[in-house]
Amino acid sequence: MSERTMLHILQGNCHSPIAALARTEPDGRLGLRARVISLDGKTVLDVHEWAADPITLGTSVAAALLRQGARDLLNLPAR
Repeated sequence: MSERTMLHILQGNCHSPIAALARTEPDGRLGLRARVISLDGKTVLDVHEWAADPITLGTSVAAALLRQGARDLLNLPAR
């Protein structure tokens, strides 16, 4: 659910240069590592965060990627 939340916020699809891997940590927290990569592969945005709730986690990771410049790499409209 955290991956889907992140992709929804970033308006990602099967053709978007977005990667995400969620897993449950030994202590029970959820971890989400995500990347947005430029089409030429020269720029990689990377975020790894933890939370107890998958929707909160996906939202937080998407926000962190947007702060790093994902909007420009993904050609998203300005908000």
